[in-house]
Amino acid sequence: MNTVEGAIVLSAITLVAGGSAAGLVTMSQAASAQSLARTAARAEARGGDGVALARQIDATAAVSTSREGSAEAPLVRVKVTKDGALFDVHGEAVTLVEPDGE
Repeated sequence: MNTVEGAIVLSAITLVAGGSAAGLVTMSQAASAQSLARTAARAEARGGDGVALARQIDATAAVSTSREGSAEAPLVRVKVTKDGALFDVHGEAVTLVEPDGE
């Protein structure tokens, strides 16, 4: 009786520990994707190539940029997608384009 109970408990502990570890890795990847999106958006807002910078930092991330907003308030939107342990994670950042010469 103790052997069967021990096996069930050990299996449950293993599943919980594995799920917890995968969840922590996925949360870490999500934070990394958000940070990468923010860095690329800053580079794009300053007139640089944010996509190239993002690829230099993390070659496995899918990065897309778009320009939005009006002429008075142009915006840069950067979306980053990375493979997580449990599912794909996304990060997004939007910032104002900085004026030239300032």
